[in-house]
Amino acid sequence: MKKRPDFICIGFQKCGTTSLYDLLKQHPNVYLTEDVKEPMFYRVPLVRRILGASWYEKRYFGHYEAARKAAASGRQKTADSVGLLTGRRGRTSGDKSSAVKTASKKESSASNTQNILKAPEKAAVNTKSMQLYTGEVNAGLGFGGCARWLGKDFSHDTKLIFMMRDPADRCYSAYKYFLALGFLPMSVVADDKKRGHAAAFDTYVRSVLLNPRRRKEIMKKRMKYLCFSQGNYAYCIQEYLRYFSKGNMKFVFFEDFIRDEEKETKDILHFLQIPENPEMTFGVKSNETNFRPASPLRSKIMYYSQGIYYTLFEFLNLGHSHPGFFQKYTNFYDWIMDTCTRPETDTSKMLPATRRLLNYYYRNEIRKVERLAGRKAPESWARDDKGKTKTKA
Repeated sequence: MKKRPDFICIGFQKCGTTSLYDLLKQHPNVYLTEDVKEPMFYRVPLVRRILGASWYEKRYFGHYEAARKAAASGRQKTADSVGLLTGRRGRTSGDKSSAVKTASKKESSASNTQNILKAPEKAAVNTKSMQLYTGEVNAGLGFGGCARWLGKDFSHDTKLIFMMRDPADRCYSAYKYFLALGFLPMSVVADDKKRGHAAAFDTYVRSVLLNPRRRKEIMKKRMKYLCFSQGNYAYCIQEYLRYFSKGNMKFVFFEDFIRDEEKETKDILHFLQIPENPEMTFGVKSNETNFRPASPLRSKIMYYSQGIYYTLFEFLNLGHSHPGFFQKYTNFYDWIMDTCTRPETDTSKMLPATRRLLNYYYRNEIRKVERLAGRKAPESWARDDKGKTKTKA
């Protein structure tokens, strides 16, 4: 039987999970989900019910099994199938020179829609007597129902990592991210095109948080209100506490992670009981959104194109069984991206009034996160010790 993950990074979205993925991917002992950075398997309950946990192991950790057998026989591994879908078109995670370059809109989108890419190779590593580790880094596992299925399929001593960020900052970043990928209503896309990010975001936030019915629906309809629901960290963590031990959970604050990426990564490796990798490359920016939809209609074309991808290449695995078709679809997807997007030029910051509203909405959530983590949230999180919000310019 294939080995299930030793660890899972649950999320949250726009909290540094892609950077962590890129760092762990460099480690010769670590095998992350094959081909797909963020599998949809547990994010779509119907898929889990139909395909089952054994399919998950075979589909996403087949490369681990090959490496494990190679280790047992004392052979060397010369290539690592960490994934065709790394979100880094044509380069390995350790290629800092190319990573520093501004990502193209295709490249940024690939990170989010899991475009199929050429699998990067790792240097030959002698796997004899080497302990290997498997993991999944998936910012979407905070969705409703994920905790229950993971608790059913995985050992209760599986190690979990939760990456969290100032909820207001995360919400604004997620707004721009989902706007670029066509996840938001067309009316919001049209308003953003007309008035810019800051003004349109303020209107969108008020339309949800100042509407009692919509506000109550945020955690009941998480996908619909994804910008907001993913910031309710404690709510999601408490769902996982029903199935996993708190002693096997690590809470990472995004602000600490970006301030000292090397230190935080070493702390994570220590928590996972994985030896350090002295050759890791730090300071490489990941998953930056530098494009926007050309129009509301084209935003939806992108959205549905992603759905086609998940069906054809992740679940049916046609990238392996029909590589010629895979290449044609990749070229077609690139054309769609060129046609439906424009470079991002709006650098406007969140309006202070919008931030105050978000701070008020998340005020209790921040206190709960601090109790769960056993320490104060970073000072940049807009709150004081009494839970009252501070205004941030």
